Amino acid sequence: MADPIVIRKLPPVWFIRALNSFRSGLLNLHRTTFPPNVVMYERFTSFWVLAAIRVASELDIAGILGKQPLSIEQLSERTGSDPQALFRMMRALSSEKIFKRTKDGLYKNTKLSKVLTEGKGSLRYTLMQHLGTINWTIFNDLSYSIKTGKSAFSNIYGMNIYEYLSEHPVESALFDRSMTNLSEISIEPVLSAFDFSKYGVIADIGGGEGLLLSSILYKNKNSRGILFDLPEGLNHPEMIFGKFGVGDRVQVIQGNFFTTAPAGADVYLLKNILHNWSFQESVKILSNIRNVMSFHAKILILEMIVDEENHASFGKLIDLQMMVFMEEGKERSRKEFESLLQHAGLRLNRIIRTIAPISIIEAVIS
Repeated sequence: MADPIVIRKLPPVWFIRALNSFRSGLLNLHRTTFPPNVVMYERFTSFWVLAAIRVASELDIAGILGKQPLSIEQLSERTGSDPQALFRMMRALSSEKIFKRTKDGLYKNTKLSKVLTEGKGSLRYTLMQHLGTINWTIFNDLSYSIKTGKSAFSNIYGMNIYEYLSEHPVESALFDRSMTNLSEISIEPVLSAFDFSKYGVIADIGGGEGLLLSSILYKNKNSRGILFDLPEGLNHPEMIFGKFGVGDRVQVIQGNFFTTAPAGADVYLLKNILHNWSFQESVKILSNIRNVMSFHAKILILEMIVDEENHASFGKLIDLQMMVFMEEGKERSRKEFESLLQHAGLRLNRIIRTIAPISIIEAVIS
């Protein structure tokens, strides 16, 4: 059986942060050297590239290409597309290095286009979901969120995102696959930054299909797991357990983290959970875990931390997504996390940075 997850030796966090600072410096130099209208127009062109990436993902062009170069005529036939229109889109994407056009006019995959295929490292479903009609529509209503402080999603669709997904199974399946793509990106940095081997029982709260928990257990053979989520949130976890061979070490518990949490774990994981909820709701989630955890147990909050300095920050951009998408969702600063923990009877023990935008916020009983 192929190894379902490979943990490579990753560069140290300080090196990645220094590299990002150098990159930001070059971008700032470019933006301050060129005329402002040129810089702004150049940034605007991403609009066209993103739309083309979404269509390429939906048509599964990268998957069709695989390792074999194909002509536009062949791609057109296999995708049911107009040859001339498809050529124009592929010409644009190839100029952005997302695909490659050979000297004889064939198209092949590049490192970037392979991200649009299925398998490890894929972002295909994330791109389809984030660049799809729903997200495009709600961001077109960003002004509503700015003026009212309320969710553009609820304004347009008349219900919150979870209610909508429960009534639209196709969109719900795409959303779940999108979240799995994003989880895969952060798993390797998290496992490289934190040693789970010393903890006997690890509980993933709101863990969905169990990808994160399965990855941790696969690499830590002496640990057991608890997967806790709503019945509808537990999206066939047995398939993931089987892939990783950890099914005999996981207990699946159905429940609502607003009312309870499973007792008996040494570590409680909250990955991208709190940013979906308001301050009061987040305190409730944390308090329910606090009420059942032992004095020596830990809570690991896996989320982005918004930089309070005036630096470019991925978290600040994702925060706009949370604003239009969720009722009271938001990305938080260190001070905001400290306040959440304090109100739940917890304290921030340490923050572990990873090479990804996500950080590990370790909380203990105060």
